[in-house]
Amino acid sequence: MALQRIYSQRKLITAFVFLLTLAIGFYGVTLGHSLADAHLRAQMSALGNAKARFLESRLSHILTSTRIMALEINRNNGTINNFDEFASEIISSLGGISNLQLAPDGIVTEIYPLTGNEKALGHNILRDDKRRDEALLAIKERHLTLAGPFELVQGGIAVIGRYPVFLDAEVGSRFWGFCSVVIYLEELLKQAYLEDLLEQGYGYQLSRTDPVSKAPYIFLKSGFELEGISETVSINVPNSSWLLTVYQPHHGVELIDVLGGVLSVSFAGLLAFLANYYMRKPEVLKLIVDEKTAELEQLAFYDPLTGLANRRLLIEHLKYAVNKSIRNNIQSALLYLDLDDFKRINDSLGHEIGDGLLEEVSTRIVNNIRKGDIAARLGGDEFAVLFVNFSSTHNISQLVSKLIQVIEAPMLLQKKSLSISTSIGITLIPTDSDDVPTLLKNADIAMYAAKRKGKGGFKFFDSALQQAALDRLRIEEGLIQALERDELRLHYQPIVNLNTEKVVSYEALIRWEHPESGLLSPDKFIAIAEESGILLHMGYWAINQACLLIKNTAYLGNARFGVAVNLSPRQFTDAELVPTIERFIENYEIDAKYLEVEVTETALMDCLDEACATLDKLRAMGINVAIDDFGTGYSSLSLLKRLPVDKLKIDRSFIMDLETDESGRKIVGTLISMAHTLELTVVAEGIETPSQCAILQSLGCEQGQGYFFSKPKSIEHYYEGLP
Repeated sequence: MALQRIYSQRKLITAFVFLLTLAIGFYGVTLGHSLADAHLRAQMSALGNAKARFLESRLSHILTSTRIMALEINRNNGTINNFDEFASEIISSLGGISNLQLAPDGIVTEIYPLTGNEKALGHNILRDDKRRDEALLAIKERHLTLAGPFELVQGGIAVIGRYPVFLDAEVGSRFWGFCSVVIYLEELLKQAYLEDLLEQGYGYQLSRTDPVSKAPYIFLKSGFELEGISETVSINVPNSSWLLTVYQPHHGVELIDVLGGVLSVSFAGLLAFLANYYMRKPEVLKLIVDEKTAELEQLAFYDPLTGLANRRLLIEHLKYAVNKSIRNNIQSALLYLDLDDFKRINDSLGHEIGDGLLEEVSTRIVNNIRKGDIAARLGGDEFAVLFVNFSSTHNISQLVSKLIQVIEAPMLLQKKSLSISTSIGITLIPTDSDDVPTLLKNADIAMYAAKRKGKGGFKFFDSALQQAALDRLRIEEGLIQALERDELRLHYQPIVNLNTEKVVSYEALIRWEHPESGLLSPDKFIAIAEESGILLHMGYWAINQACLLIKNTAYLGNARFGVAVNLSPRQFTDAELVPTIERFIENYEIDAKYLEVEVTETALMDCLDEACATLDKLRAMGINVAIDDFGTGYSSLSLLKRLPVDKLKIDRSFIMDLETDESGRKIVGTLISMAHTLELTVVAEGIETPSQCAILQSLGCEQGQGYFFSKPKSIEHYYEGLP
């Protein structure tokens, strides 16, 4: 009986050990599967999120092109001049674009590039059964939509971003049409390297929800069926969302499962060790997930070059600061910083030094703001600082002044000593506004006011600045209309031979015949025209008018008088300058020697080699070239020797004090001698008295212009009977 009891207990113990060992073994295998699945899901989620965020960012970047075209259409009241050129610039700037289209009233009329896309011309989007509903939805909601993917009439699978354009009308606004960007799906997905998932043993699937029918639609799938473990992430696109599913197919019963079962029964100790190992796996998995999450957060909210917060994160901090300021009745401030002349450093010394400068500036900003304040890089050479809870504007002024001084201190980059100034705009929270977009706009307006004041300083936002910005916008819009309504005028000031007192040529000076304010001089609008880019069109208009005048005066037998036209810096660097002038001369059949162009020293020095090449082309056509406002820039004999020019125009600032300033007379005499050494003609600007004229004659100056001879007048004062 005792033996039987012991045997029975031994069997029970043996069975218990066996069953316990078996249970532990299966538990270990099962837990291992679970943990492996969790790890796999985390990896797939991280991969899917990285691909999704890239596609989301890339699409957002590319779709910006439709807003740019829409703005240009609104600015030009329903047209885009030189669409191919404009579209080419957008494509080269943004990249990833297959083609850009304009569809007034829903009918495609403009495509760039056209080659290979000819079949799409004339396509009526609003009558296409497959695309009509989404197009109508875009018009109804007045939002950018992303249609597709679908097969294009010209061939290929693509998604199309459509931005509905509305123009102001007498009552409300009217629908103009669509600005569209076509993105070939294959090219977009190639940039996201989705095929890498296949090499890593994963499958993938892209689908979307139709914004009208709400039905799911799978538009891309890898080579094997969706099965096994999968993770799905959302890709936010206009008016819809895409879903990216990453999955790993089942591979049937694996050998490791069989071995795991055998080892579970045979080696309890080893299984215990493995169980302990696998119980630690969740901690490892959590660390991996945390690291991946931190990496994605870094990409989403921080600038990759400087490590500062980006615009997206700054906006979140601004929202919090606004609420805190209102709730606790405290003041905060937003600073908008723009580095002065950074482009010149970047272009002349290279992007590597430019990036180093941006990193050094960001470090100086961070090291010189208070703990708790936020520094951000908004893009390019623009930064922002959010000061939270300050005591007074005087306190802010001190902090900003210190920041300007710190940034201006010389820095050593790649053995080069550099210094750069910054202009800062300041807006107060919530005094100026409690709306985040308005605060950003206010700070931007104040920054530009500081830059116009002389750079290297700061400016607080106020209502006057806002009004000034509105006035500048009105002037900008008015100038666009002035070109369309033929409100621009050219007045001409004679250039006189100081020895014979005979007119040798005329300088064309632009005026604006404003319908309400009357005749406006250039100081009222030229700076705004230059900043907005309108001056480029105004400059070509002036050259065209000057050529027309030369042709007309030739009919009267006065072709011996030349006409000088000023070139703005932007116009002088325009690639179309030489061919456009050449076309004007050919169209009007005039002798090019009667046309003269005037360029400032500053415009020449911005890019000297390219400037000399352009001047050589102009002179080869027979056009005379003059350096305007000479003496105010980089005047030197070595510079003059390099420049292919015919004439120097001494700036009026040197002429006005000739009668009383002995040193001024010496400077003018030196400038004239420099010019004569190089066999250049000299023109003195701003002559207002007989005494000034006599002094210039004694110094050997050949020509002059100014109120002493005549104010600028319309051509009718000089000629009668012009066609």
